Amino acid sequence: VTEPTTPLQIAEYRRYWLARLLAVFATVSMVVLIGYQTYDIARSDYGMSARDAAFMLGLLGAAQFVPLAVLTPIAGVAADRFDRRHVVLCAVLVDACIAMVLAVSTLQGWLTLPLLVALAAAHGAARVFNGPALSAIAPNIVPPALLPKAIALGAIAWQVGTVVGPAAGGFLFAAHPAAPHFVSAGLLIVTAVLVQ
Repeated sequence: VTEPTTPLQIAEYRRYWLARLLAVFATVSMVVLIGYQTYDIARSDYGMSARDAAFMLGLLGAAQFVPLAVLTPIAGVAADRFDRRHVVLCAVLVDACIAMVLAVSTLQGWLTLPLLVALAAAHGAARVFNGPALSAIAPNIVPPALLPKAIALGAIAWQVGTVVGPAAGGFLFAAHPAAPHFVSAGLLIVTAVLVQ
């Protein structure tokens, strides 16, 4: 049997790479749009000044940061003690639920500032668990000699998702405000299937 010369020759790594790309694409798009929708709703529905609406964006960022500060030690332990694929699965499914709540709330006109801040905090908590566990999967599925290539390819997936996700989310939002959230939910469900 010929040894693989690139991680992409390993089927399990291809699934992992695609899962990473889709997860980043979906979640970064979601974060950017939550920020936009928070600012927009603060201005239109709550009648806030531009300054007060910008302050709400700061609160939104804080809501995402607090879980990072509090849960990082727990997330590291979870990634070490439990099957990393299961940790990623749980985090991705939480994010898929957040995306569905955003989609339906946007579609029905139910979005409020407290809901957006709560969803941002929940996403922050999911991201704390998803990041370390997803990054730690690659060494388990490629031979040590291919690990540098696997890490480089994983970084490419992250960069592409980070750039293309918000751009695609913006185009979808222009077509219909709920569309990017439905797409994110779908991509996160596909991610959950890929990591198992």
